[in-house]
Amino acid sequence: MNEGDVPMRIAVLGGGPGGYSAAFEAARLGAAVTLVERARLGGTCLNWGCIPTKTILRSAHIVADTRHLTEFGLTGSVAGVDVPVLRARKEGVVDELVGQIESSAKRLKVDVVYGEGKLVGADELIVDLEEGGTQIVECDAVILATGSVPFLLPNIDHTLSRVWTSDEATALSEIPAQIIIIGGGVIGVEFADAYANFGSQVHVVELTPAVLPGNDKRVQREVQKALEGLGVVFHLGVAVDSVSQTGNRVTATLTDGTTLEADVVLSAPGRRPNGLNLGLAEVGIAMDRAAVKVDEFYRTSVENIYAIGDLIGGMMLAHVAEAEGECAARNAVAGLRGEAPTATIDLSTVPAAVYTEPGIGVVGSTRDGAKERGIDCVQVVMKFAGNGKALAEGRSDGFVQLVAENGTGRILGAQIVGPGAAELIQEISVPMAGGMTVSQLGHAIFGHPTVSEVIMFAAREAAEKTGTAH
Repeated sequence: MNEGDVPMRIAVLGGGPGGYSAAFEAARLGAAVTLVERARLGGTCLNWGCIPTKTILRSAHIVADTRHLTEFGLTGSVAGVDVPVLRARKEGVVDELVGQIESSAKRLKVDVVYGEGKLVGADELIVDLEEGGTQIVECDAVILATGSVPFLLPNIDHTLSRVWTSDEATALSEIPAQIIIIGGGVIGVEFADAYANFGSQVHVVELTPAVLPGNDKRVQREVQKALEGLGVVFHLGVAVDSVSQTGNRVTATLTDGTTLEADVVLSAPGRRPNGLNLGLAEVGIAMDRAAVKVDEFYRTSVENIYAIGDLIGGMMLAHVAEAEGECAARNAVAGLRGEAPTATIDLSTVPAAVYTEPGIGVVGSTRDGAKERGIDCVQVVMKFAGNGKALAEGRSDGFVQLVAENGTGRILGAQIVGPGAAELIQEISVPMAGGMTVSQLGHAIFGHPTVSEVIMFAAREAAEKTGTAH
């Protein structure tokens, strides 16, 4: 820091994707940064969530491929699962990524403190250190990034050894022969896909009438059909009333009177903001139920305290937390320099994905959502069954569904179910963020043969239907 510069000591509470992104951005902007993490850098996403589940799903989908060898002119048997090796690979991937984040922290001179942190005031944290004792962290601004924790249903005894959350599932102690999954959202369907491919008998109990609540109906139907093809049994529109355990077996009683027995119950109804024991009320931070209330610049009700990621609710996605973390860091630095905050993100162009097979990628609005907002729009559905690359790979299930504004061709949203959907959706979210129309997207030349050509043809048809083709 040069003589005369304003001191910038920024403390970040939570070392997940949002927290370490905030810490690194603040350090790049010249702040002295202390990052407080209670367990391991990378947070839930890296250690117990996004990365472990995708590593597990990769193995599950390889098993699935071996069930179709004869269709491709190959011989061999269905792959088996070596749980210790699978677990070791998962842990190796996680350790590699954690190591990279630790190296970045050192390179940027971010001081990482391991322990449970709590606000004492707007300019001070107290940390119960992992190795014992306490440490006071004095700062000029704080960024809260403590993420979320599994939501625990009050009528389920989560102390039972055979009742798991996603944390136990990603620990990979075993692959249960029979499993009951509570919740048909993203977490539930991804684990249903993995366990079914590994050979487990899977039951999914979902309170709402369809899987993946809040998604487009065509997306919901396609994913349910694919999972049912793996043998997954769905119980929709009902809830789990109680769970009991006898020995190593569990029994779930549903609200319609159905009883299910299994080796494990996986409770996966969702996650809630992790705002407990942070000293939020003591320093006067306003809340929106369980979430910290912030403005568009991630400022809380207390000056120089910011909050991001799952802690503020909304789109509880790692990449959203990363972007919010960088914005909060820029705004915190601006505030300490006496400047107005400017950094924020547009959630309407943020993609989301579900890593089942076929995969799911969504961005922006559905047709029904657009119409509810009074937007005159059209919808185009283009199926992968007509795509050469998808047919050649034997992965032709699914579709690209594109929503555009009538008369202007503005891209309002898209829903993709099919091969590589999590990657393909970026080919729509990026043009959306750049303000491209369906006509402009359709005029782009896509490589052949690629599954992405389905997007090109959908855009061209959408341009015709919106009256913007030229």
